[in-house]
Amino acid sequence: MNERYELLAPIAKGGLGAVFRARDTQQGREVAIKRILADKVGGCGTAVDALIREAQKQSKVQHPNVVAVYDFGVDSEGGYIVMELAQGETLEDVILRGALTADDFDTLVRQTLDGMSAVHAMGILHLDLKPGNLMIHRQPDGGLQVKILDFGLAKSTPQAGDPAKEDSGGLLGSIHFMAPEQFEHAAVDERTDLYALGCIYYYALTQKHPFDGETKPQVMAAHLHPRTPPLGTLRPDLPAHTVKWVEWLINRVPANRPASVAAALRVHEEVTKVGA
Repeated sequence: MNERYELLAPIAKGGLGAVFRARDTQQGREVAIKRILADKVGGCGTAVDALIREAQKQSKVQHPNVVAVYDFGVDSEGGYIVMELAQGETLEDVILRGALTADDFDTLVRQTLDGMSAVHAMGILHLDLKPGNLMIHRQPDGGLQVKILDFGLAKSTPQAGDPAKEDSGGLLGSIHFMAPEQFEHAAVDERTDLYALGCIYYYALTQKHPFDGETKPQVMAAHLHPRTPPLGTLRPDLPAHTVKWVEWLINRVPANRPASVAAALRVHEEVTKVGA
């Protein structure tokens, strides 16, 4: 990898590796490189294998709202993924400055659902959707460009009669945006990602998590026994159809959520058009 890619600066660091800004000397463009470092995991261990599986899944998706994977592999320093360098800042950083306007919220919904529709169409569940995994770039015309990142917990979509199950070990994911079925190690499907998106949308509109607590067990209990502050109370300026739609996504029972991302997007577009 070193002959082709020149590392420029770190972007983020974690316990097993890091993400770097780099230059692809063959293509003449800047990229992002995610590495698992050999000295952290003892060579090509399970973490490296997981990274390669992540790259294989993400590379299947070609969509303007999903960060593209250009290359991946393993070298003497560990495993790596070479990706599109997403511009902007995370949605988490955007929300910390203030709740989204109606126009920005509509853009966020359309682009995240459109991107996740492409992900699901390739038979992939993300399972770690959160504001920190959405990059937001403010374009010259004032509009937003959204990019979905980090498929490190992604799984293949379950086939009929063979539901995917969450690992029976420790919890993986961001606790404020995980669906109840993930805490219960039950079957997961597209509606699990929709629940996470609903939590993101609620947070984007209110700067508050719909399911919260002072400790992890309290947050888990809030998901499993929901007493969510009504969105309409926190944002009385929102149209009733927007409130109802967001709360539909974060229903405790998967069967009571939209059946698919496409169905959720279709209803959002219909009610938005009627309410305009």
